Amino acid sequence: MWMSDKLWRELPTSAEPIDLELAGPSGLLAGLQAGGPPTLRWYEASRLGLVLGSGQRPAEADLAACQELGASLHKRASGGTAVLFEPGLIMQDIALPIAHPLHVGDVTESYRWLGEIWVATLASVGITTQLIGVAEARADTQALSPLERRACFGGRSPYELLAGGRKLVGFSQIRRREGAVLQVGMYTRWLPDRLAALLAMSPEERAALSARLSERVTGLTDLLPAPPTPKALRAAFAEALAARGISLAAADWSVAELTAQAAARERYGTLVQ
Repeated sequence: MWMSDKLWRELPTSAEPIDLELAGPSGLLAGLQAGGPPTLRWYEASRLGLVLGSGQRPAEADLAACQELGASLHKRASGGTAVLFEPGLIMQDIALPIAHPLHVGDVTESYRWLGEIWVATLASVGITTQLIGVAEARADTQALSPLERRACFGGRSPYELLAGGRKLVGFSQIRRREGAVLQVGMYTRWLPDRLAALLAMSPEERAALSARLSERVTGLTDLLPAPPTPKALRAAFAEALAARGISLAAADWSVAELTAQAAARERYGTLVQ
């Protein structure tokens, strides 16, 4: 059933505890290692949490604020800096085997097709977006302030999506010998004050970061009075894939995937509750 590069598995949508969702890519990579096909999954944040980038330390977070606001603290395997997890954050993982035509050796160019699919997806639900060009992204990165660099969505990478000049869709990825997991994130409602409140900084820095993130990032509710539901986005994305000849088939996690996900969960456990 899974011999074609054009037939992908689609796993059930989930909204599990943050550590379990962060361990999801470990499961997907185990599926690729076992010779599995391309696999897509959608998931959402079930509670408030601050997820640090792979290179950040717990000291980057305001631990007292995390406890006061009931936000758990975690660290992920991809990306450079902090991401706010909260209900309304829509996420997507796509696992591609190393030999798949869409698995591109150039890390930057590996996002191009995904960005194009997301432009088509959002256009079909009434949202006009633009891809961030390579030169534009590099110039933007060089101009970022140290404060902006502390928030993942504060930066811009090639082929991510802007809406009205503000970042709407962000990408990251995990690469291993067996393949890659491309990761997508988008906010239904963007709350920069909440992210800034959870990072360790002075009140003046917090206000400045919140104001800057308001200018640079957007959410679906800022763009449409009645934004598309996650279900509508999933359907639109499937249609955009179908336009490229790619079909999705509902599937469950394999035993090997679930085992690997469970084994990795401790790695993403709560640093502070």
